[in-house]
Amino acid sequence: MRYSKFSLLVCLSILIFACKRPDPIRLQPTIEEPPKLSSTVLMSDTAQSSQLIRGFYEPQDNRWRWTGPRFNVALGAPPGAARNGAWLVLNCSFAEASADALKTITVAAKVDNVALPAETFTTPGEHIYRHEVPAAAFAKNPVGVEFTVDKFLTPPNDGRNLALIVVSVGLEAK
Repeated sequence: MRYSKFSLLVCLSILIFACKRPDPIRLQPTIEEPPKLSSTVLMSDTAQSSQLIRGFYEPQDNRWRWTGPRFNVALGAPPGAARNGAWLVLNCSFAEASADALKTITVAAKVDNVALPAETFTTPGEHIYRHEVPAAAFAKNPVGVEFTVDKFLTPPNDGRNLALIVVSVGLEAK
């Protein structure tokens, strides 16, 4: 009996000393990469809304957005753009009411301050503004893209300056 009590005492002592306290949690800084920006932004994808910098209104029908006369978006560069350049593609519509009132609308763009040719739309409906972007515009990634239009409508009792209906904007690899 004495031997068993002594054995039990030794086992308990070993268990007590063998069980260490866990190390306290130490928070350490980590190096995280910022999320990669998409090279194409769909107005229907609310997850990409953070790439819409300025000039976009709330989504309509979960498919498109009205823009103001000046609108900006941040886009990730497509693969090889710093070497080969890319295509800037704006899928948009010139609303029939806008076309009736304004007759024409001219769209111009800059990619990282590199001006691209302007394009004038004279008919209502869907249009694609597509222009080549030189490799020099891709010194940074992501790149800022700024669009401007020469005319817009301000509906009564609305307060918005409505220029184009945009479905998507993006950079495509060459």
